[in-house]
Amino acid sequence: MPTLLQLPNELLSLIACELNLRSLLDFRLASRHLNALSLPAISKRRFEIRYVMLQQHSLENLIEISRHRVFGPALKTLTICIDHLTEQPEYGRTIWHWGDSVRMYEEGDLIPGVPDPSLREDSEEVVVNRPAYERLLEDQKFMMESGLNTTYLTQAIAAFPNLETVVVDDAFKPWGAAAQERQTGVPMANGIEDLDSIEFVVQTLRGIVLAIAASNISLYELDIAIGRLEGGISPDMLVFPRPVLRYIQSHPINLTSLCLSVSPRNRTHPNSELVGELLGFITGFPGLQRLSLEFNYREEHEHFPAISQTLRLPGLRYLGIDAVQCTESELGTLLLGHKDSLEEVSFSLINIISEGGSWQSLLATMRDELSIRVLTMENCLSADEDVYYRERGSDDVTYLKGFEISGPRQDWTDAINGITIGNKGK
Repeated sequence: MPTLLQLPNELLSLIACELNLRSLLDFRLASRHLNALSLPAISKRRFEIRYVMLQQHSLENLIEISRHRVFGPALKTLTICIDHLTEQPEYGRTIWHWGDSVRMYEEGDLIPGVPDPSLREDSEEVVVNRPAYERLLEDQKFMMESGLNTTYLTQAIAAFPNLETVVVDDAFKPWGAAAQERQTGVPMANGIEDLDSIEFVVQTLRGIVLAIAASNISLYELDIAIGRLEGGISPDMLVFPRPVLRYIQSHPINLTSLCLSVSPRNRTHPNSELVGELLGFITGFPGLQRLSLEFNYREEHEHFPAISQTLRLPGLRYLGIDAVQCTESELGTLLLGHKDSLEEVSFSLINIISEGGSWQSLLATMRDELSIRVLTMENCLSADEDVYYRERGSDDVTYLKGFEISGPRQDWTDAINGITIGNKGK
């Protein structure tokens, strides 16, 4: 019987690809030959997505990866995390990177009954290394105020040949955060609850957009997902100073898809013009073909009428709307405003308000006046009652979870006739 090292290289590579992360790391240590053969598997597992923060050591590591002959070309998604230091250390607060929990569970590294390592709760007995904390806080301020963060990001983004997506998020623990926490004795903040954090996130968003513009790359997607579980950012955090806007206008960003998670309730300036600020940011990417707009706290019919009447993107092919209360007419106005280009629509947690029309009528409008190839509906309501679907010739009803219409005109007609409201469709 052949030993492991006597197996063909192709078979060894396949074995490496099937191992979980811990086993893969052990596999690499067996010999130099296996280490070399496992590089593609390691690249896919650890370098297709990288999580960094706007801290010098973390960004320098990112640039080193961009120069690697295997790891650099592997990167497709760059997630920029908002972990940061505040004027007052994070005493006694639970810091949870929920995305890490999901990822570890999917990879088999999170075992039921074992404490989640992504969840840390500090006690009052934590000892803060004040000199280290103050030094790192000053470094953070300098990186933001000097624009050095943007310089590093621009260099890195331009160097990755296969980069497709940039995500701005608080769900994952970035590379370098654990080392910094060991130096200071306390975790970094990753929320937007106080003014320090809000200002940091505002500067972060500006720096990221500037870096994308300066790198002169074609990017598939920008996903701003900060606070997805806790309300999202306010659109007034997306307002850029005139010099920044002037630079972006002279260096237009070639972006295909934009995902925005926003909260009308979390505005930082009470007198801000939410709709104008939101649409001003969106229309700053004139080549958009895909737009996903998520209101983390349901948009209570205060701003959506203006959004539906004003938002117009000439080349929009996909539109996703999440968590809105509105009328059939308002949804129809938004869709018909893109009738020349729109091909795919996704509705999630949409509630057509009482006396605001019906889903049946909206679907008929989409069937008759638009050329929609695919419509998906998830957890939608009508006058606060659940929407169900009954198959033609069947007494069974289905809750609208992952419901899709993607066929010919008759499929749309069947869907319209099968829509029922409330009491499980009975």
